Amino acid sequence: MFSAKIKQQVLSKYLQGNSSLLLMKEYGIKGSATIYQWLTQFEIFGIQELENCRRKTFYDYSFKIKVIKW
Repeated sequence: MFSAKIKQQVLSKYLQGNSSLLLMKEYGIKGSATIYQWLTQFEIFGIQELENCRRKTFYDYSFKIKVIKW
C-alpha cells in the first residue's frame, strides 16, 4: 500500500518528534499501529525491510468455495 519512500518519510518525521496522529492524517494512514510496526521493522531489520513490501494475496471466489468444501 505504501511505498518505501513514504514509509521513510513518515518514520523520519516521527523520529523528529511529529505525533503519530498528525502523520496519520497527513499520509492517510488508518491506524497508529501501522507506524509503530514500520518503526519496529526499521529498528530490527533496517531500511531493507521497508523496501520489501509484502503484497496481500487475493484469492478468487471459486477457489475459496473449493477450500471451504474440502
